[in-house]
Amino acid sequence: MRPSEVTGPVPAEGEEPRRPPTAASAEPPPKLPEAKDFPATGANSLAAPGPRFGARGMDLAIVVTPALVVVALSVTASADRVEIDTPTWLPWLVLGVGVVYEFVMLALWGRTLGKWMFGLRVARYTDGKKPDPSQALLRALVPWAPMALPLSFGSAIVLGLWASGIQGSLHRGIPDRAGGTVVIATR
Repeated sequence: MRPSEVTGPVPAEGEEPRRPPTAASAEPPPKLPEAKDFPATGANSLAAPGPRFGARGMDLAIVVTPALVVVALSVTASADRVEIDTPTWLPWLVLGVGVVYEFVMLALWGRTLGKWMFGLRVARYTDGKKPDPSQALLRALVPWAPMALPLSFGSAIVLGLWASGIQGSLHRGIPDRAGGTVVIATR
């Protein structure tokens, strides 16, 4: 190869010259699945909104239970009034428990307890396999992070993020798009 054919800087003595990539070596990008690629019903079909909301409700109950225990312990009652002195760290507890719960469950098994009970699983959008740890972390962080905001505002954002899973032909909500996943039925 002559120096005029080398791309980039001229290689040092003993180094191989860089060659331009050829069109034959470039593979076309894989085709991403569309709604028509999934069965209409049964295993591996796209998860319907009803089971998704049911699974999310079950997961929410699991995550919020420790916070409800803290709230119950922070209630003081007297003869004329009831006071609830909720700790300022409570939203952080909900955030931490929610992220850890969802991340660990998705990274290890590809589903949370709620999704298991409702016959759903989370799959990588590109190939249908279990999400890798980085995908599981992104998918867990996106919906739970707003819990760090003031409770009424953060809760509204969280509900909106979860509800985003009913839109579009693939029912991929914002957490699914962030994590590169799709929710499918197992039965």
